[in-house]
Amino acid sequence: MIYRFIWVISLMYFGCAQMRPLTGGEKDTIPPNIIQTTPNNLSTNIKGNDFYFVFDEVIDGSKLKEKLIISPFYDGNFDSKIKKNTLLLTFDSSFNKETTYIFSFADGISDVTEGNPSIYSKFVFSTGNKIDSFFVSGLVFDPLENEFLEGSVVGLYNEEDSFDLFEKKPTYFSLTDENGFFKIENIKLGKYTIYAFADENKNFKAEYKAEKFGFVGSPIDVSKSLDKFLIPVFYEDLTPISIQRTRKRGSIFDVVYNKKIKNYTVDRLDLMHSLYDNNTVSFFNKNNNLDSALVILSALDETNKKTIDTFYVHFSTEEQKNIKINKKFIVDSDNVNDTVTYILETNVPLNDYNYKSNFYIDTIKIPDYYFIDKKTKKNNNTVEGSLFVVIDSVNVFLKNLKEKITNDSLGFESDSLYRAYKRYYGRLNTNKIIYKIKKGELITFTGDTIGEIKKDFNLKEDEYFGDVNGLISDKKNNGPYVVSLVSENLSKILKNETNAPNFKFTKIEPGKYYLKIFKDKNNNRKWDYYSITSKKQSETILYFEELIEVRSNWSIEDIIVDVDLLVDKLFLEDSLFVN
Repeated sequence: MIYRFIWVISLMYFGCAQMRPLTGGEKDTIPPNIIQTTPNNLSTNIKGNDFYFVFDEVIDGSKLKEKLIISPFYDGNFDSKIKKNTLLLTFDSSFNKETTYIFSFADGISDVTEGNPSIYSKFVFSTGNKIDSFFVSGLVFDPLENEFLEGSVVGLYNEEDSFDLFEKKPTYFSLTDENGFFKIENIKLGKYTIYAFADENKNFKAEYKAEKFGFVGSPIDVSKSLDKFLIPVFYEDLTPISIQRTRKRGSIFDVVYNKKIKNYTVDRLDLMHSLYDNNTVSFFNKNNNLDSALVILSALDETNKKTIDTFYVHFSTEEQKNIKINKKFIVDSDNVNDTVTYILETNVPLNDYNYKSNFYIDTIKIPDYYFIDKKTKKNNNTVEGSLFVVIDSVNVFLKNLKEKITNDSLGFESDSLYRAYKRYYGRLNTNKIIYKIKKGELITFTGDTIGEIKKDFNLKEDEYFGDVNGLISDKKNNGPYVVSLVSENLSKILKNETNAPNFKFTKIEPGKYYLKIFKDKNNNRKWDYYSITSKKQSETILYFEELIEVRSNWSIEDIIVDVDLLVDKLFLEDSLFVN
């Protein structure tokens, strides 16, 4: 959930330490604190490379080499010498002129008895005649996982540099705490770009193949302290799209890309083709009269980067072996009490999409007029469909069948067949309904038949489900908004059935849900992600601050979601959400 975070530092004072037996007394939980420095903290015009620190207890600095944080980034090396409660740092190169520096010890210094880290200890100095005092603060948030990121790097880079997070270490930076909060302090006046990334390998550079990253859409002018920034982070593969390999498999020619593609086009009408497993375009010898064909293939990846390749597709003229047929049937819900959408995909183009489907309760076939299976061709090998079952009619149909068998059996009590029917209907599980596309209903363009497709769905009475409805409040009139109900484990997303500002969700399976809201800038009713290469901010996602519990036969009424309040709670500046 989303909370307003308040950090409170409590200062606790104790009297003089008393001698205690080693086996008794309270456990030491107080970290070592700096009590003296040379030069003094907040000193200016510092020219030397040696810094001396005295702590209030004996320290362990074995982790200091990898844990000391220096901001702005210092590219040199240092040596450390520790004797009891003193620390000497010696740096091998000069610091930049007219610059304020911060040493943050984090957990690189701890006491030797209990290992309490000195995480709040820091030292500030300037090589110029003043201490820069501006700061930038905010939160780093993964909107797809609904979580704040701990330990991520938030960096400020020179405004004129582009995508520095992949090439250079930041000029100024900070690490987020367990609540995703960051604060970059002692910043020099100037214009900067802000990036955040989960620095898994601790090299202060983003790795776009392995780490989440994000940015603030436009440069910031640090002429004063700035706060309330929300930086959303995502995984994004920026590898240039290219053909990884091609392969000939008899009458099939595969073109395999190095990453997922969302769309492609082919200039030849005499070749059958299909996209399968997101990254493989397969060509098929449609008329069996080609051994090769020149093809221009265009492909678009998920960041809208395009590649165009020209090559020859080659086919074998030898007698072909049977093609192995693969299929997928993916649904967005296991409950057909409401509309279920599905995707049916095969690895070979289909000859026809007007296949017949059926529903069954166990072995009992449900009449066609009790359900709707609406199908739409997406491409040569993919069908998008929606299923809707009239549950009340199905229940009446089953009830009438059961009553008929029961009534007929009264005149034939000794008939074993009627007794078997009666027992069968008595044990019938009416909470499950089976969707089937029988073998032979789907035929590939090669004449091969697709095996049976079967999917079990839940069939519950309406009283099992709950409803949720409410209203989006937006005094600044920055809509429109799209509202979704998301299961607690984020695996299920339910769409709003009405147009904002109202929202209504019916026939919801009992459980706990998040209410997710995003501003639909282009009014296409779907969330739009923009690649970091576009330097354009993706549509901002917000979550209602309370987890909603849906109960059976229960309606949650009149939830009011104040968008302005959610924005305030997220420390989000108006410019980030409104633009």
